[in-house]
Parts: sequence; structure tokens; C-alpha cells
Amino acid sequence: MFGRNSRRQSFEHEVRIEIEFLTKLHGDEAERVAREKAARPTNRTARRKVLEETARRLNGQGASPGMRFLSRIFGGG
Repeated sequence: MFGRNSRRQSFEHEVRIEIEFLTKLHGDEAERVAREKAARPTNRTARRKVLEETARRLNGQGASPGMRFLSRIFGGG
């Protein structure tokens, strides 16, 4: 219920929602806005990681290499 796969799915879900939201609201500027939001000092770690991954994906880089590597190690998908 609260294993690694569940947390990973939740993270992926949050990133997808953030991408949709920022793209609808800011269009082509969505990546810049995500980076600015991630840099705010009041963000908690989880929120910052979601925003950083969102910016990375909006930049066209896809999932971060570290995430894929850890996913292979821990059996996530």
C-alpha cells in the first residue's frame, strides 16, 4: 500500500498534474515558471522535487536518469 511503487506512482501522478496545470496556465513559459517555483525557499523537499522533475520534462529531457536507474534497482516501473 505504501511501498516504493506506490510512492513512485504518486510522484509520477503529481508531475503529470503539474505539467498539465502549468502548460494550460502558462503555455510555452511553463518550464520557466516550474523552475522559478522550484527555487522558492518555502517549498518542502517533495514539492521541490515534483517541480524540478516537471521543469526537466517540460524542457524535453524526459524522466531524470537517476530516477530510471533507481527504478531499475528497486523494481519500480
